[in-house]
Amino acid sequence: MKPAGTRSAVDDVVVALGASGRRARALLRSRRLRATAGRVAVLAALDDADPGHLTARQLLDRIARARIDVDPASVYRTVATLARLGLVHELAAPDQATSYGVTEHAHHHAVCLNCGTITEIPATDLAGALAQSRQGTRFALGDTGSITLHGLCPDCQRPAAPLRRRADHHPHQ
Repeated sequence: MKPAGTRSAVDDVVVALGASGRRARALLRSRRLRATAGRVAVLAALDDADPGHLTARQLLDRIARARIDVDPASVYRTVATLARLGLVHELAAPDQATSYGVTEHAHHHAVCLNCGTITEIPATDLAGALAQSRQGTRFALGDTGSITLHGLCPDCQRPAAPLRRRADHHPHQ
């Protein structure tokens, strides 16, 4: 037991990260999962991300900028653990590093083939397509199935938009 008036490493991370740290700890507690400094740091970084997806490298960079001391190998293990536990999902897009997002609400993804922008689409918007896929393929697809659409984002649809396709490009960092 810690002495009265001292904070744990998790408490220090939550305080350092403010509202996103508190939300991350609350999410872990709501799922009855242990809140570790690494889990809170990763979830808080993803919570602050726009559009909500970051690569492992970007997670490391954001955590370091927040002056949180977490071992890089620990971040990779934490992301894998959170994905296994269903709090984080992986998004593998063509010619891009795998990115991760918090799984708070059911959604699908649209990925720009030019610049790599990722847009979340509420699951309700594609419920009909998922139902037709079940019917057409006779696959037993769950409601948590993920659909990833590939095309051009509004910015890249403009006639003067430059070709910006890069494996490490994420315009919403």
